Amino acid sequence: MRNKILLLTILIIGICQSVMAANENVLIERWKKYIETTSMDEARSFIDPIDFSSIYNFVKPGSNIVKEMSAVSQEIYGNSGRIFFKIYGFKIWMAFKKINNNWVMTMDENELLEVLTSSWIKTKIKNVTYVSSSPLTEETLKEAEKFALENERLSKEFGIDLDNFKYYYALVGDEAENIVSEFEKGAGKARYRAIKAVETVNHVHELVHIYAFEFGNGNTFIDEGVATALGNGNLIKKSVTAQNVLEMIKNDGFEKYLDPPVFVEANMKRKDVYALAQLTMIYWKEKFGMEQIKQLLKVQKNTQINLVEYIEENFEKCEHTNLALRKILNERIESQMKN
Repeated sequence: MRNKILLLTILIIGICQSVMAANENVLIERWKKYIETTSMDEARSFIDPIDFSSIYNFVKPGSNIVKEMSAVSQEIYGNSGRIFFKIYGFKIWMAFKKINNNWVMTMDENELLEVLTSSWIKTKIKNVTYVSSSPLTEETLKEAEKFALENERLSKEFGIDLDNFKYYYALVGDEAENIVSEFEKGAGKARYRAIKAVETVNHVHELVHIYAFEFGNGNTFIDEGVATALGNGNLIKKSVTAQNVLEMIKNDGFEKYLDPPVFVEANMKRKDVYALAQLTMIYWKEKFGMEQIKQLLKVQKNTQINLVEYIEENFEKCEHTNLALRKILNERIESQMKN
């Protein structure tokens, strides 16, 4: 009898440990099930509905980039959590939140960031709340004032006013990795009315993303093209960059990089895909106007729409854009070589 009780106890302990182990890795297990899906309809249940297009385009099951993503750990804080991945030598993390008792991938990191920075200092500058582990210096406060002016400029450009949003200012080192999932000073990321940046309080590129998200998000080429066109200086300053971009569109054209996993993979392999996206968006903005760009931002979140077809119907044929881009690039290469 004693042996039976002992065996039963061991069995119960074993079952409990198995359940605990499964619960401990609930997000990673959820990820493993997601990448086994074979259709868009199946994938929908794994992603926050308002973020479906953007995340599905980035981490589409079966894509090359997903095959390179290795889940290494997870963290859960109540109804929010995240998974850490390794990919091409980088370490990134993806947010999850619980909807109807089901964990789904999301771009809405606000609840998670609030938990991670609960003891940090909040500094209000106009309609931006800076969140930092230590007081902002006099120099950073001046930069924050410049950021407020850029915010006013973009408000006019997009034709909308943003309510208060938070700017998470992380220091190089553990903070940068933990909050921004980046290491270098100046790196940044934006999610719904939340900017995360490493030791910079004036990240206009990420601010543009905040505005663009108000219209729609889903295509990396378009999102980064708009952010670099309105939030960065000229990325094609050197003839070598212009030559690299020219080589990228020599055969396939810019439309190849409208496929988000192709764009992300190209960027991680150090191709000048951001410069190409910027040049394309500047060209379209100058030729077709900001209203057309805003409409493109709205359209891109619809995964049912073929973007190439939409661009050719509402902007111009891709070959016309490619011819124009090649001409601009060749002129810049010639000009830079003379100088």
